[in-house]
Amino acid sequence: MTLTWGIIGAGQIAERQMVSAMRETTGHELAAVMRRDRAGADAFAARHGVSRAYHRVEDLLADPAVNTVYIATPPVAHFDNVTLAAQAGKVILCEKPLARTVDEARAIVDVCQQHGVPLMVCYYQRYNARHQQIRQLVADGVIGQVTAVRVAFSDRYPPAPGAWRHDPSIGGGGPLLDLAPHCIDLVRFLVGPAIEVSALVDTLASDSPVEDTATLLLRLANGAQAVITTHWSTANFDPQGQNTVEIWGTRGSIHAAPINSKDSSGVTHVWTEAGERVFEIPVGGPRTHVALLQALGEAVTAGVPMPIPGEDGLAGMQVIEAAYQSAQTGQRIGIRD
Repeated sequence: MTLTWGIIGAGQIAERQMVSAMRETTGHELAAVMRRDRAGADAFAARHGVSRAYHRVEDLLADPAVNTVYIATPPVAHFDNVTLAAQAGKVILCEKPLARTVDEARAIVDVCQQHGVPLMVCYYQRYNARHQQIRQLVADGVIGQVTAVRVAFSDRYPPAPGAWRHDPSIGGGGPLLDLAPHCIDLVRFLVGPAIEVSALVDTLASDSPVEDTATLLLRLANGAQAVITTHWSTANFDPQGQNTVEIWGTRGSIHAAPINSKDSSGVTHVWTEAGERVFEIPVGGPRTHVALLQALGEAVTAGVPMPIPGEDGLAGMQVIEAAYQSAQTGQRIGIRD
């Protein structure tokens, strides 16, 4: 089965990663694009040789040439766009965060189930080849029982004209909604889900209505502790120092960076009693978004559940909402179902 894609929200994310990934992945074709700005839609389509360009979601979804959609709009539009796509019977890949709140995320999952359409969340970091290797090392017990995890994902992102992520009505929040979804899912993927959170959430470096600095302490279901730092307040001149995942266990530790490379490039160090092992993938390695699309396509063809279903996006929102509550109350908060 060929997946013929329509992009809803043809903006920077789609342009930088997804258009080329669709063309590099066997069995996938880009059929149509949509953005509210008609001239912008036409220009995007022209740059990428796409014959169909729309400025209304409904028109793209009515196109019989489109059987799968990638939703890359700001979070405020995710529920409406997913609902329309589900009603149209399309396969859906939605950007993170799945929604702005737990209730919105749950409604998104429910509407896809009601219409029997597959929904996948675009947590591309699961398809970093180094992260998949780390997951296997942890599962094989190479570093023993995991007791501690740290994930850092930070940069400097002050308010600027057109920076909608600083508008809580559009994005839902600051780095907790922009960066933390990847970090929370990465911890979940590598070690396991969180059951409790304590958090500090502040606006320190900018005059913004959303936070720019957030630190989470998680208790995981297996008893391990995890620290997640997501900042828009720190200048990042060392991606391999500021965007990292570290896992410690009773028999060793793993350190990998950067977590956010789209071609799996970077270095992983594994320390055990036997000494240090270094695994490096140079620039130009396996593309995360190509691997993600391959996995989605294989699931659709086989008629099996999505490898990153909507429930995983909901789980991330449950942690984020609990983190905001913890920051407001000064209490540890259990993750609600």
